Amino acid sequence: MENATLQVLSKCNITPKYKGYTYLPVAVRLADQYMREPLCIMADIYPVIGQIYDESPRKVERAIRKVVEVGWQNNREYMVEIMGFDAKKCPGSAQFIDALVYYINWKMTHTSQQECRGILETQQ
Repeated sequence: MENATLQVLSKCNITPKYKGYTYLPVAVRLADQYMREPLCIMADIYPVIGQIYDESPRKVERAIRKVVEVGWQNNREYMVEIMGFDAKKCPGSAQFIDALVYYINWKMTHTSQQECRGILETQQ
């Protein structure tokens, strides 16, 4: 999950110079782990990341929001693809984390199915 998030950031031309580059993969992994439970990203995820990196939850949110804004500026079309609808403005950090969890899970499932089909077709 974290490698897939870093691939998304790379495709959006986001570099490790942003703190959010480090925080976002952790946020996506935590959101994915608790996907089936009611979750408030500000109350449940940002404090955990803040503890890990010795930052306040507010600074964690701001760093992730900055990365989302940079991605929106650098590759809006890809960000719209991740969101799953034609977003007219940059998504918030929580909205993007949620969309990214679903996008990565869909991509991983879709890719796995294609790989399985390819293997089955070559064996027949």
